[in-house]
Amino acid sequence: MNKLLGAILTMLFSLTSAAAQAAPGEQWEITYKSDMPAMPDTVTTACLPKDAEKNPGQLMKQNGSCEISDMKSSGNKTTWKMRCNTGSEESTGSGEVTYKKDSFQGVIRLSGKSQGQPLDMTENYRGKRIGTACDTDNAAVATRGMENVNDMMGMANKQMASAMAEQCEISNYRTAELISGRFFGPNAACTGKEKYACKMIAKDAPRNADVYVRLAKHDDTSDVSIAQICGIDMAGATRSICKTVDSGNYQTLADYCPAEAKAFQREVADSGSAKSPNTATDIPANSVIDGAKKLKGLFGY
Repeated sequence: MNKLLGAILTMLFSLTSAAAQAAPGEQWEITYKSDMPAMPDTVTTACLPKDAEKNPGQLMKQNGSCEISDMKSSGNKTTWKMRCNTGSEESTGSGEVTYKKDSFQGVIRLSGKSQGQPLDMTENYRGKRIGTACDTDNAAVATRGMENVNDMMGMANKQMASAMAEQCEISNYRTAELISGRFFGPNAACTGKEKYACKMIAKDAPRNADVYVRLAKHDDTSDVSIAQICGIDMAGATRSICKTVDSGNYQTLADYCPAEAKAFQREVADSGSAKSPNTATDIPANSVIDGAKKLKGLFGY
């Protein structure tokens, strides 16, 4: 997350340093606003070349992590597409900016994944012409709201760490939900949680059908064996879980405990047959005779 945010900010802050050559410029006040919780607005005073606000190609500098493409202008509005890739974080999105005589405003929207987790980010920015003459090659940049980009990155990183800690809290999950790549394997997002997840899985696999089946299916289809990582004897777990076959789980366990499931089905079928009434012999003869008499009286024959 912090790498991707840094790439976006590098591109956005290129508004403050877009001129590659010394040229007369004007002071602009540029405000950046993120939709990330608790992220304050950042206000930057920058020296831009004259008329740079009309040239998004000059304003929007590409960098090694983000690439801009399909830039189109219509009237005073310019749109583009973009792709960012920092290695562990990849996203695609779009941007737009609208210009007026003394101002501009725009937005960048990105979606993708950060460390395997879904990511959606929106960055709004706007510029206001101050008009003071300056030298684009030597002008200092002043930023209010945060000391520097690293502070912003630090805050974003803390928020990401807090969110990840919440997502990795073992107590927030049912045991069956712990059997996933989130907690196990080389790409696990929740590192250091294997021990606690294993404790719950090892306890429930021999006695909970959902946990057992989830574990068996995972290990049958994955290169990562959670049973092996957790030291679970699957043969022993199978013997134990098959002893629990009942009306609530025999269908779930049918593939893993076929003999027990079939025996239970036969037992249910036999029990049902024993309880079914014999309609030919269970109706008392007197009841039939009484019924005939009532019909005779009703129709008068």
